[in-house]
Amino acid sequence: MDTMRVAPRRYVSRRRARRAPLVVGMGVLAVVLLAFWIAAAAVARGTEPAGSSTPRAEWRAGEVPFLYQTDPQWAGHPYAGGTVEKNGCGPTCLSMVYVALTGRDDLDPAVMADFSERGGYTSGGMTAWALMTEGAAELGLSSEELSASEGAVREALLAGEPVICSVGPGDFTTTGHFIVLSGVAEDGQVVVHDPNSPERSARTWGLERVLGQCLNLWALSAGQ
Repeated sequence: MDTMRVAPRRYVSRRRARRAPLVVGMGVLAVVLLAFWIAAAAVARGTEPAGSSTPRAEWRAGEVPFLYQTDPQWAGHPYAGGTVEKNGCGPTCLSMVYVALTGRDDLDPAVMADFSERGGYTSGGMTAWALMTEGAAELGLSSEELSASEGAVREALLAGEPVICSVGPGDFTTTGHFIVLSGVAEDGQVVVHDPNSPERSARTWGLERVLGQCLNLWALSAGQ
């Protein structure tokens, strides 16, 4: 049997032992003060932590905000037998599009989740595709189902119509998910608003790659 080797015991003078808690305490205080200073500086500059939803004060017509179902503002709100954080990608996407097309701020992801449930647009812990058609119409929006065609999607985006995509397993999910395409970037790729990932929303994507994962797509516009 192996024997455990025990290191020689080291002794610390009583004087040093008494000073150690004070040194540690001052170190913790310094870290706290530094964190407070950084946070205060960020507030003074009007900046938000990386990966935060677009602040409500900046929601306006013509711009699709970045809204995340993981945002503490609504993450814990009940939806579809779970929460917005777990099941709310659908209403979060429709909320982003609604803001862009109307300029209104009355339907954040939590309120949109309640709207979806009242309308019966949930099933088995998921959002039904009908939310993007019938539900959108109830909100005064027009919705057109698109084919997974690069030409059709680019045409909609260049016309200022955000496109909501239902995607299957791939880059964005292992099961099922909704994302928003908000426009065409300078590099020719598309701007993605993934309600479950600030990281995936921070880059542009090849349209062909995205369309290869789509199960359905809807171009939305302001109702007539």
